[in-house]
Amino acid sequence: MRRMFLICLFLSVSLSTFAQQQNTERFVRVINRLVEAMNKQDYSGIFREYDKGLSIQLPLVKTTFFFKDLETQYGKVKKVDPPQIKTVDQASWIMYFERVTQDWTIAIDDQEKIKWFLYTTRTQPEPTTAPSQTTPPQTAATPVSTSPTSTSASNQVESQPAPVVTDKQQTELSPPFKGTWAVISGGEFREGAAQRNVLQQQYAYEFSGMDAGGNRYKNDGKLNEEYVGYGKEVLAPANGTVVEVIDGVRENSPGVRNPYAIIGNAIVIQHATREYSVLAYLKPGSMRVRVGDSVTRGQVIALCGNSGNATEPVIHYHLQDSPYLQIAKGVKFYFERVSTTKEGKQELKRVHQPEIGEIIRGE
Repeated sequence: MRRMFLICLFLSVSLSTFAQQQNTERFVRVINRLVEAMNKQDYSGIFREYDKGLSIQLPLVKTTFFFKDLETQYGKVKKVDPPQIKTVDQASWIMYFERVTQDWTIAIDDQEKIKWFLYTTRTQPEPTTAPSQTTPPQTAATPVSTSPTSTSASNQVESQPAPVVTDKQQTELSPPFKGTWAVISGGEFREGAAQRNVLQQQYAYEFSGMDAGGNRYKNDGKLNEEYVGYGKEVLAPANGTVVEVIDGVRENSPGVRNPYAIIGNAIVIQHATREYSVLAYLKPGSMRVRVGDSVTRGQVIALCGNSGNATEPVIHYHLQDSPYLQIAKGVKFYFERVSTTKEGKQELKRVHQPEIGEIIRGE
């Protein structure tokens, strides 16, 4: 009996090892085909590796743009490490480009087609040229308008040199709104950030409009029209080019999310090579720009709404390193020259990262 048990155990372990080896070989084949196509600039070949769902999300035009941009920034793939199997359909591996090292994860189906992929850059390339100024610089002689009681504070702050922030983004960003707005969600660490949910990633914020009395809505807030921010103008935070416009997503009733279109109506603006602004939850039919349009800082691009994953009319804003919402990584950002109020303390800040619970006044 013991001998029979040992034989069965041996067979079970052998079959498990064989199955794991077979699964590893599946991923090796997919990875090798992907890397070969990347290095040959065979974008149609890359596209053929997608399953139906990914081919809809990343059509050939976007696939070509994405992988061209990847090679321009990082060079060709020089080496890949063996894949580490995470689940039956997911594996991770390290990809060594000419100028960076990246961690990649993919999911494949039974036909060895890629369902989705993610990557994280370990080493950023050294800049070959000095960063270009993407927006017109503002001089210290131009004070930020806050309120009549803050004039002296404004002059005092503006007369001082701007603080040096080592991790500040290249693009000078302004809040995407005028008037007074409360930071009701967001921050550096958010639940779900590890999964890179586009609406839960690091450095993504939601702003809700406020009136002079500090109220976000009137009556019981059961209608979108009762919210102060609803229908207010959404502004381009900096100069750039519109690369994506999503419209036609129905509006939510307050307190109800849309699980089928979480980004809602949205606009994506490219400012620099790895700096893209995403403005989401917008009002359907309010888009003032189209893909390919050039926009300037402060230009009206849409109206505040309640679509997608929102539960009330808010402006969702974040900066990311890619135009593709599915694979982008959130970029830490700072606004330039803003008036903030938190716990009754009002300040004028030259460089500022938003914080939950504070009130920000846009110019």
